[in-house]
Amino acid sequence: MGLPVQLVSNEARALHADCLVVDLHCDTLLSQRLYRYDPTKRHKNRLPLSPFTYQADIPRLQDGGVGAVALGIVVNPLRKRSGPNAIRRALVDMAGWQERAPEAVAVIDTADDIVAAREAGKIALFAGLEGAHGLNARIEDLAEFRAAGLRYVGLSHFTRNQAATNAFGWGSNDQDGLSDYGRDLVDELQNQGILIDLAHINRPGYMEICARTKSPVLVTHTGVRGAYDVWRNIDDEQLRAVADTGGVVGIIFAPAYLKSGFTCSLREVVRHIQHVIDVAGEDHVGLGTDVDGFVTLPPDFPDVSAMPLLTQYMLEAGMTEEQIRKCLGANTLRAFRDVCG
Repeated sequence: MGLPVQLVSNEARALHADCLVVDLHCDTLLSQRLYRYDPTKRHKNRLPLSPFTYQADIPRLQDGGVGAVALGIVVNPLRKRSGPNAIRRALVDMAGWQERAPEAVAVIDTADDIVAAREAGKIALFAGLEGAHGLNARIEDLAEFRAAGLRYVGLSHFTRNQAATNAFGWGSNDQDGLSDYGRDLVDELQNQGILIDLAHINRPGYMEICARTKSPVLVTHTGVRGAYDVWRNIDDEQLRAVADTGGVVGIIFAPAYLKSGFTCSLREVVRHIQHVIDVAGEDHVGLGTDVDGFVTLPPDFPDVSAMPLLTQYMLEAGMTEEQIRKCLGANTLRAFRDVCG
């Protein structure tokens, strides 16, 4: 969906084009698996608020100036025994993006590969797992998955698992921290050079990981309670805990977690970004849109092609060029380099 030229100034367009933009959470692999969505083709969602899917594909990621994107891997919690094979299939699907569009995308290994992909005019691809249940307690598979492009693992999703307890959903509670296996998993993820994602985990597990880890962590897609107090969002103490690890909080683009009411402007993303800066500092903010994650989006952000509008709104909010560069992707690249090489 084309972005109206008048909404984005030449200054914002030039700055956006000069920045590395990293999206820490895009669920298009789920669409691909569920109904054979073709990520190499340009799609258009004609429904109001672009509900649920049809929000991202390679042509629109290019239009939006997205330089790197983490593709989320979702595993059915009722079939956790087959989780490792589901992860393998998803990683094969991601490799298929490169096979079908080698001129446009590249599955990467290190931070230098992200930079090289950008210099070659390609979108860097890597994967993130939502929920340790997908591993089915097979820590020994991590090396294989990392070699195929897995670069972060979320300890929980919407169900309790062998490692951790979720903040919301089946089996959630506010008391339990990590299991012994969960602690072993955290240690092994660091050994393997895989980032730890704290999205969806309950507060005790979240704080325990921040205290235990010796590496930067991510919260790949979340809002913050200081801007909007809702169950999904994290509080100021949690923000500072991530900052203490050198980590990055990726702000989600879903209105349900940005502001009360059915919908909101993309300006609310900026408001959440500014709160993280105020509490934790400008070195700890990133983006995690959650596009194609069965969420609605702001009307002024119907799909990823509208990403330059975020840069426009950040400029209008008085953010400096350095802050904008950091929030769009430089912070995430630094955390990626620290952990993944």
